[in-house]
Amino acid sequence: MDTKWKSRAQEELLALYLRLNGFFVTGFIVHSPIHGQNATEVDLLAVRFPYNKEPERQVDPDVVLETSDQVIDLAICEVKSRGQQLQFNQALLASPDRVACVLRWAGIYNEGEIQGLASQVQAALSPSNPPKPIIPSVSGPRQTRVRGLLCSPERDTRRNNQAWFLQGSAILSYISRCLCPPVPRSTCATTYDFGSWGQYEGIVRYIKDRGPNNHGTVGELYAHLQKAL
Repeated sequence: MDTKWKSRAQEELLALYLRLNGFFVTGFIVHSPIHGQNATEVDLLAVRFPYNKEPERQVDPDVVLETSDQVIDLAICEVKSRGQQLQFNQALLASPDRVACVLRWAGIYNEGEIQGLASQVQAALSPSNPPKPIIPSVSGPRQTRVRGLLCSPERDTRRNNQAWFLQGSAILSYISRCLCPPVPRSTCATTYDFGSWGQYEGIVRYIKDRGPNNHGTVGELYAHLQKAL
C-alpha cells in the first residue's frame, strides 16, 4: 500500500473521530502567488461550538480532547505517520502570515484581531524543548480558542519525551464506543445503510464488523480497506 493511500486513510480516520466529537471538519490550502505551487496545506481544520450535544448516542466527547462547554474551538490538525517527527508542518509555521490565512478563512476573527493572534498561534504550535505534554492552545476574543491537534494513528503509546498527540488506539476505541454499543440503545439505532457515512463508510464497516470492545489496530484497518479496493 503506497504512502499517499495510507495518509488519506489516516486523515479520514481523524476526521471521523472529530466529527463524532462534535466538530465540523474540512481541509484547507494556503495559496501561493507562485504558479503551480501552494504555500502549505492544513490536513484538517475543525470547529466545535460549546453547545454541541447528541444525547441520543449516549456517548460523551472523548475526555482526551478536553472539549469545552464555554468556548468555540478552532482546531488546526496535523496527521503524522510512524517515523515522521511529531511536530506541525514547518511550511505553516514559517510565517505568521500563513497562520493568519487560516484564521482569516475560518471567519471567527476580524482583521484587527488576526495578526496578533496569528503570532501567538505560531509560537504555540512551534516545537519546544522539552516537548509539551499538553494540547497547544491560544485563547482568543469572544470566548474562543485556537488549538493544535497533532495526530499519529500508527502510534499507540506516547513516550515522555514526545509532544502531546492523539494516538491510534484512543481514536479507534472512541469510534468503536460510538458505533458499537455492547447493549442496544433505545434512543439511537446502530443498524442502518452504512453508505450514509459517505467517505467514512470503509472505516465504519471495519468498526462494525469487529463489534463491541474490539476496535483492533490501524494496521488491521489498512488491511480491511485494501480488501475493499
